[in-house]
Amino acid sequence: MKKNHIQHGNYTKISGFRQVVLSLDYGIRIGPNEPVRLLDAVLEELDYTKLQHLYSSNGRKSLVPPSILFKIYVYAMTEGIVSVRKIAEQCTKNIHYMWLLQGYPAPSHMVFHRFFKRLTVEIVQDLLAQLIEVLSQVDSIDFSEVFIDGTKWEAYANRYSFVWKKAIIKQTAKLPDKLKALQCKVAIELQQSEMTSLTDDELLIYLENEISKQHIPIVHGSGKRKHTLQRLWEECLVIRNKRMAYDEKLQILGSRNSYSKTDPDATFMRLKEDHMLNGQLKPAYNVQLAVHSEYIVGVRVFPNPTDTKTLIPFIKQLESQYKQKFQYVVADAGYDSNENLSWLFAHDYKTCIKPSSYERSKTKKYREDIGRADNMVYDEISDTFTCAKGRKLHFERIRKTRSKTGFIYESRVYRCERCNYCGLRSQCQKTYTSFQSKGNKALYISTQYRAMLAKNNEIFNSPLGKRLRVNRSIQVEGVFGVLKEDMMYKRLRHRGADNVEKNLLLIAFGFNVMKLHNRIQKGRLGKRLFEIKTAT
Repeated sequence: MKKNHIQHGNYTKISGFRQVVLSLDYGIRIGPNEPVRLLDAVLEELDYTKLQHLYSSNGRKSLVPPSILFKIYVYAMTEGIVSVRKIAEQCTKNIHYMWLLQGYPAPSHMVFHRFFKRLTVEIVQDLLAQLIEVLSQVDSIDFSEVFIDGTKWEAYANRYSFVWKKAIIKQTAKLPDKLKALQCKVAIELQQSEMTSLTDDELLIYLENEISKQHIPIVHGSGKRKHTLQRLWEECLVIRNKRMAYDEKLQILGSRNSYSKTDPDATFMRLKEDHMLNGQLKPAYNVQLAVHSEYIVGVRVFPNPTDTKTLIPFIKQLESQYKQKFQYVVADAGYDSNENLSWLFAHDYKTCIKPSSYERSKTKKYREDIGRADNMVYDEISDTFTCAKGRKLHFERIRKTRSKTGFIYESRVYRCERCNYCGLRSQCQKTYTSFQSKGNKALYISTQYRAMLAKNNEIFNSPLGKRLRVNRSIQVEGVFGVLKEDMMYKRLRHRGADNVEKNLLLIAFGFNVMKLHNRIQKGRLGKRLFEIKTAT
């Protein structure tokens, strides 16, 4: 070793003499069953025209073609590497990444950062649709059923950077009184008539003109006395700025009840991962996944914490993405609603959705609840229900209700003839307060919803429905388990709904390639559903 060169940063000067070896293709050293070979072959079938259009043909070309960057990015997702710095590091050390580069120089982390920034959700969705089309030629993808489920993923945002809608509305309601009090002060100071017609912007301009007209110097700092008009002007400026800030926050909130200051697209939700064990709310996204034949076929990010309102827009996205429909929609009880079932049946879908009351209906408490319509005797001829006391509930009217999404559903109202002197009233008319209801018992029956539930339950309780229910737990729940536990991706790495969705779509690419690799190695190609295991 040459000691006089040991302090230099270029370590090639201190290395000894080595045998000269011709550089060959890195693929010689890669095993025949390695997933990187499968990834390169599958992704080579995709059309990258739209991706190429993100880079201008004028000026300096990209250091590495975008199709190769996309392959490297997806391969990093298969190994659970989500940091662009670690991806760039692998390109200089890992022979698999060097082979994917095809002789191009190893890009820096900024190249991958700019590549991800240029990507759009629409382009990645189009590439995912192409990937599913390629997989359908070698595996059992026939769009027969789709398993849908969601999970709340913690956002890359500060946990205590919350903005609450109720607090903003409460503070906004105080501003008119403060402005009115300020208008009275200005009227008294300038000996003018009432100025209640002026807004905060108009009052601010009015005070500025008065200060300029009277040649009042604007002073700041300690030891200087401010003029009364300057104090009134500053007070008006504070009211105006608060009003503008509250309006901006309400615009960001929209229909949500909260958002994070460091990631305005994230909403505060209650997650299963509670590090303080006090049920606190954290900034998160509601991530919806669609799985078919163990492959991820769709990803969508929503700000609302419940799954009920996510089903219809998610199905619409899948229709536009693949230009065809799935036959069966399989989901859990969180997606059961009148609006969802009405939309699905109206668009010729078959449903296998778990009813929201399925688990409760199996309990003894539910079966013995005399206040429920299911536990009362119904007479179709007279269109009446008979309660446990033997009294009739007659049809009264039809009530129409509009949901927040604009959906209108009808309910038939049945009211008891009299509930006075009924010994079972406390059991029949249960309330959440200590006060007993004084009105007669009323039932609200949606016949259309009950008919759709009956149609859904025919499939849900059939042998096919039981198999679909078992596979939903295995396939879509298994995807969340792999992503969160195996890949340790428990917290999102990007901010903004678009960036989060792009990142999850790229992870879906890596998951699908590894799923294809595992199915080939285990000889499971062509097997769309798992069989139900029965006790011997």
